[in-house]
Parts: sequence; structure tokens; C-alpha cells
Amino acid sequence: MTVITDNPHMWFVCTNSEGKTQTVYNDEHYKHNYPFTFEVNFADVPTPQQNTVTLYNLTKEHRNFYSKKQHCYVAFNWGQDKKILAEGFISKIGVSQHDGTSDMFTLTFTEGTDYSNVSARKLKVKKTEKVNRYITKKVREQDKATKKRKLRKKRIKTRATKTKLVNKTFRKGTSYKALINGIATQSGIVISKIDLAKNPKLKRAFTAKGMPLNLLKQVVKKTGSIMTYIRGKLVIINPKNTKRTWYEIDDQDLISPPSYNESSDSDSGKGTWEIQVPLIPDITTNVGIHMMSKYLKGYYYVKAGQHTFDMDIAKTQCSLAKI
Repeated sequence: MTVITDNPHMWFVCTNSEGKTQTVYNDEHYKHNYPFTFEVNFADVPTPQQNTVTLYNLTKEHRNFYSKKQHCYVAFNWGQDKKILAEGFISKIGVSQHDGTSDMFTLTFTEGTDYSNVSARKLKVKKTEKVNRYITKKVREQDKATKKRKLRKKRIKTRATKTKLVNKTFRKGTSYKALINGIATQSGIVISKIDLAKNPKLKRAFTAKGMPLNLLKQVVKKTGSIMTYIRGKLVIINPKNTKRTWYEIDDQDLISPPSYNESSDSDSGKGTWEIQVPLIPDITTNVGIHMMSKYLKGYYYVKAGQHTFDMDIAKTQCSLAKI
């Protein structure tokens, strides 16, 4: 594969609460040359990525259009067909700055929904049980001394139904996929795709305790899978699955030779290879890369990376793990 780096097009599109849209569009041609820079991140972690867009020389009216919580996206392609790199909601608006030539300000947007603050209480379910209760009633009883009937207070035992909150429990024999679905559904966490490397069954009953997202991380790890965000959606993937989108990268594509990252992966204990290529919009977490360089050959998948444009070059940098 050779990336054709002609005719770059990029878009930053934002919609306000009234449904009005503002588009910053750059195809490096007359009347459409509104340059902006961006940094779009992706990684195989179960937390949403923070992305940035820096806008230049906007009028006050156009600058004031932006506010927090607005939906936005960044798109790029070598040609007119729009390909979204990331979309989400504005989380931070920077202060306008001047570098002596241009006015600029940076917007930060969060991709996807952050579930890290979902409380452990979400895993509680209602349970009913019969309990003894005592009530006091006035009853008419015969006095043994006077032989007359008098009103007296008397404690009477009754049975009542009591409702309490307990942690959700899953039976022995439940599959891990069913366990994951159960925890997610109970806590309101939306998982768009589940592809497990292995799907064992519980050997004993499992009580769901703790923060739901942390609990899901622990359960997913036991299946040999990874929970991550892809294009803003929380998914669970099998990193060893060969059924994925594949891209061939050769020496004509590489901006520089691959470099090996010595830092160990906490799960596999293996390092990663770092590559830089002209921006390929379809590359994101878990995409397969067939390396055909004289420096690196074999089949890998993308663990993390960035799409960036710095006014000079549009490129994709990514970390590759061996399949």
C-alpha cells in the first residue's frame, strides 16, 4: 500500500444547542484555506480520549459560537470524501492567544462517554424477605380479678415483607460474556461490541461488588480480551483476532524507520513498535497492520496512536503490538 498524499481536506464541525452548525473547512484552495491544527488520540484503554483542535484568526462572532458540551467532530481525507477521525463533546475552551502573527485558541473535546464515575450503588438490586414484626394493639380482655372486660395494650407478632438492596449475584455456570452483559446492563454502561478471546463459565457464584467500570476491567482481563474505545464507542475486543481491517505498510509509506519501545506492556510483558506514516484516517485502535518494510516484517495490531496536523504535515503515529 502506498498512501497518496494529494489534495488534503479537513473539517472541524460543531453543533450548538439550537441545532446550528459551524464548519471550519480547509482544502488548501482559495476561499477554503482556513487552516487549523488538530491532535486526535486513540488507545486500547477503557477511558475516553482527550483531543484538541487549534483554530486561527477567527472573527469574534465565529469564536463566540463555541461553548462546552457542544457536539463536534474532526474529519480528514486525501480527497473530498469526508472521514471522521473522532467525535465527541467540547470539554474545555482555551484562552485566545497571539503569537505575533496569528490569533489562536484551542478547544478540547472528549470522545465518547466516560463511565469511570458510575457508582458501586448501581450494582445493587432489590431483594425481598419475610421478617417478624410486632405491632401494639388495644384488645378487650377479661380481668381475672373483677371478671370484667377491659381495654389493654398488647404486642402482637406478625409477618411482613422487607425490601433491601444487595449486590447483584450471578450463578455458578454463568458464561463470562453473560456476566459482562449483566454488569454493564445493571450499571447503565453501554458496550457496543463484545468479542472475547475466551468465554469460560463461572466455577462458583459471583457477587458484583465495587465500581462497575473497574469490575468490568477485572472480568474482561480474565477472558484475554481488551476493553477500549473505538471511534467513541466502548467495545471489548480480542487482540489476537485476525478478522479485522488490514493495512499493508511498506518503506514508501514510512516517514521514518520503525523504532522499538522498550517499555513493557503490563499485561503481555512485550514492547511495541512505533511507526509514522502520512495520515491514514481509517487507522485506529485494533486495526491490523501488515508490515512489509525492510526494517520490520510481520502482522501487528494498533494499540495506540495519534492523528495530527501541524500546518506542515498530516501524519499518523501508532504503536504496534505483535499478533
